[in-house]
Amino acid sequence: MDKKIILYVLIGIAILGILVMTFFPNWIYAVRDSGSSGEDKCSPPAGQTEEAWREHMSHHPDIYKECLE
Repeated sequence: MDKKIILYVLIGIAILGILVMTFFPNWIYAVRDSGSSGEDKCSPPAGQTEEAWREHMSHHPDIYKECLE
């Protein structure tokens, strides 16, 4: 019985992770860049357009405030 509960919890965590990555695909960049400085976090990562990256940064003004000025 306990093994089933652990299995269900692990499956639930995996499904939750998939849903978060589906609805918020750029959150990894926000977490990664929260400790970065200056030009590293202001330039778009590979595969991102400048416009898409600016839109992403506008959703996190506390992290990217120097990039949005």
